[in-house]
Amino acid sequence: MSQRSARNDAAGEASSARGRAPGSGAHQIVSKGPTDEAARTSPQREQASVQEYFDRFAAAMTSGDIKAMKKLWGVPAFVIGTCEARVVQSEDEVEAFFGGKKDLYNAEGIVETRAEITHLDWVGADLVIATVRWPYLDKNDRVLGEESSSYTLLRGEDGSFKVRSITMRGASNDPTASSDSDASEHKDGTDGE
Repeated sequence: MSQRSARNDAAGEASSARGRAPGSGAHQIVSKGPTDEAARTSPQREQASVQEYFDRFAAAMTSGDIKAMKKLWGVPAFVIGTCEARVVQSEDEVEAFFGGKKDLYNAEGIVETRAEITHLDWVGADLVIATVRWPYLDKNDRVLGEESSSYTLLRGEDGSFKVRSITMRGASNDPTASSDSDASEHKDGTDGE
């Protein structure tokens, strides 16, 4: 037996004790049963964490809490709709984007909203696109209209989501209109008249 094979045999015995093939860099994978990590990332828990994010978003929006709103954004971010496209590059721009929105909604009798998630598309473990319907609610909890947007959320190292892009799908003043399609509007943007 040569010195080289003797060394490899000795290394192999030591490596086998650690669960690795000699020189391979591979390691033994130990199958674990359900763990806290598995429970934390269940589909129901993940959907609940996205809903919690949008509940905080709604509370910040309707209360005018710009400081809380800024914490929900990752910058740079992008906002696009049929009438605008803008890059949000700083927390100051988040403040400028949402400053005064509460007063504008209140002037129309809208004092509350709630996030109704209509679709979740998990792009990866930490990246999700959520389509959300926002009903416009008056002081008597009556629906005055709605708007819908899609949000790309990225989970950071701290485990919290931040919005990185918003596609604004538009508003409807008809509380019976569906957020997915509006029969009174044609694909060309006209009302057919």
